[in-house]
Amino acid sequence: MGQSAIAENARVIPPTVTGAALPPVIILNMFYSGLGIARQLYGTGVRVVGLSAHPGIYGSFTRLCEVRAAPNSQEQAHQLADLLLRSASELGGAIIFPTRDADLLFLDRFYADLAPLYRLAIPPRDVLDRVMNKAVLADVAMKVGVAVPRTTVVEGRSQLPSGAAFVGFPCVVKPVSSVHWRQGDSWKLVGGRKAFRADNLAELQREYDRISRVRRDVLLQEWIPGETDQIVVWGGYIRHGQEPLAFFTARKRIQSPDEFGTGCVVESDRIPDLLEPSVRLCRALGYEGIAEIEYKRDACKGTLKLVEMNARHWDWHELGRASRVNLTWAAYCHLAGQSIRTGHRPVQRAKWIAEDALLMHTLESLSRARFGEAKLRSAFGGECIYGMFAWNDPLPFLRYSLATLFPAVAGAALRKLSHRVSLTGRGRNSRRVESRDQAKSEFGTGE
Repeated sequence: MGQSAIAENARVIPPTVTGAALPPVIILNMFYSGLGIARQLYGTGVRVVGLSAHPGIYGSFTRLCEVRAAPNSQEQAHQLADLLLRSASELGGAIIFPTRDADLLFLDRFYADLAPLYRLAIPPRDVLDRVMNKAVLADVAMKVGVAVPRTTVVEGRSQLPSGAAFVGFPCVVKPVSSVHWRQGDSWKLVGGRKAFRADNLAELQREYDRISRVRRDVLLQEWIPGETDQIVVWGGYIRHGQEPLAFFTARKRIQSPDEFGTGCVVESDRIPDLLEPSVRLCRALGYEGIAEIEYKRDACKGTLKLVEMNARHWDWHELGRASRVNLTWAAYCHLAGQSIRTGHRPVQRAKWIAEDALLMHTLESLSRARFGEAKLRSAFGGECIYGMFAWNDPLPFLRYSLATLFPAVAGAALRKLSHRVSLTGRGRNSRRVESRDQAKSEFGTGE
C-alpha cells in the first residue's frame, strides 16, 4: 500500500501549544525507546536531557538532545535518585519518561522524593502493579471480556502437572513479572529468554529446574497458534476514563527470536478491532498514560488474545511518528498541562526496523536456511524508519556500528566458522573410526 491511508485517527500536531514555558524532559536510558523520544521531541522547543548508564550505546551519540552519564536505575537506584535530587535546581519541573520496566519500578520506589520536584510519567502504584503482574493483568482482562489465553501461576515443581493440565500443551512459560528474569545475573540463568515454549511435561520440568534457580513462581499460558504477523499491537496515549488522545496500530513482521522475541521489523497497519478492547482494558485498570498493548490472533479460531501490556514507551514507539502520530508529544502536552491541537487525518503506513537485531537475525536464519530472500526484501519495502539511523542524526548508527555491531558480527562469524571446522574434524575422525571398526569386523584386523 506504500503511502496509502490506512486508518482514521486522532493526529497530534506539534509543536503548537499555548500556556506557560515548556518544561524540560528527562529520558531514562538511551536505547531504542529513549532515542525515539528525543527524536519525537526534536524541533518542538522542549529541552531534552537523556540520562545514559551505557556510554557506548547508540543513543548516547545523538545530536538531538543533551546526553549525560548517569547511574543505572536497576543496579544503582540510590545513586540515580541522588543525581536527580541534585539536578532539581537545574531541571526541576521536568517530565521524566521511563523506557524500561526497571525505570518504572525506580520511579515508583522513589516517588515520594521525586514527585515534588518532577512530573513522573508513571501510573499510581496499584495500577502499575496490576499492569506489571501478568497473572493479575490476565485476570482483569478476562473479567471485562478481553480474551486472554488460559493462564495460571505455579509456585513449585509439584504444581507443574496440574498447571500444565489446565493450560494444555504446548504451553508458554513466562515470568510473573518481566523484571523477575532480568535482575542481576537472572537473564543469563534463564538463557536470555523473555519466555519459552514447552511441548510436553518432561520438557517443562527440565526447563523449570533451570529457571527455578531465579524464581520458583512462573506463569504458564496456553500457546496461541499463528505466525509472527499475527502479533498485533495497539499503541496510544489515553487519559483516565476518556477516549485516547492519540493512537496507532501495528503488526510485527519479523521478530527475534521467532517465537518470543523483540520486533525487528514492525509495520503500522489498520487493525480497527484493537481499539475497543484496548480502551476497555485501560478503563478497567484505571490506567492513564502511554500504553503498548500486544495481542496475538489465534490462527485456528481467529480470536484476538491479550499477550502483554507495557506502561511506558517501548522499543518501536517511534513508528507512530513515521505514521503521523506523535505519541510522545501527546504525552508531553498532557503531562505539562499544555493545550494541544488534534485533528483527524489518515495515518500513513510505515515500517520500523531495528538494524542490529535484523542483521543478527538474518545471519542466524541464513545459517539455518530458514530466511527467504523475498522475506528480506519485503522487510525494507515502503517508507521505513530505523531504530538507530536517521538522516538528520546519523552518528548513533555510525558510532555503534563501528565500535560494537560490526565487531560483534565478525566475532559471531568467526565462532561459527571455528565451530564448523571443529565439526568437520570430528566428522572425519568419526569416519576413520567407522572404517577401522568395519575393517575389524570384516577382516579380523586389529591392534
